Amino acid sequence: MNQASTQVVLPDLGEVDGAVVVGWLRCVGDAVQEGDDLVEVETEKTTFVVSAPASGRLAEIAVGEGKRVQVGDRLGNITGG
Repeated sequence: MNQASTQVVLPDLGEVDGAVVVGWLRCVGDAVQEGDDLVEVETEKTTFVVSAPASGRLAEIAVGEGKRVQVGDRLGNITGG
């Protein structure tokens, strides 16, 4: 049986189009609830946290610390629910 999968993506940041991943606040395999803090990212102006878009388990970290990402890029994946 396949589990539902939800991508964690960099949301629209307004005036900037990208950010750098500062660090993950959860590890692969950790249970997460929708809205939990997952990953900290930094733009030229501020640092903020991307929240879990769904409940389940963090199945994948696709972008590591120090990597630059653009709005809409996949940061990771959550499975289950």
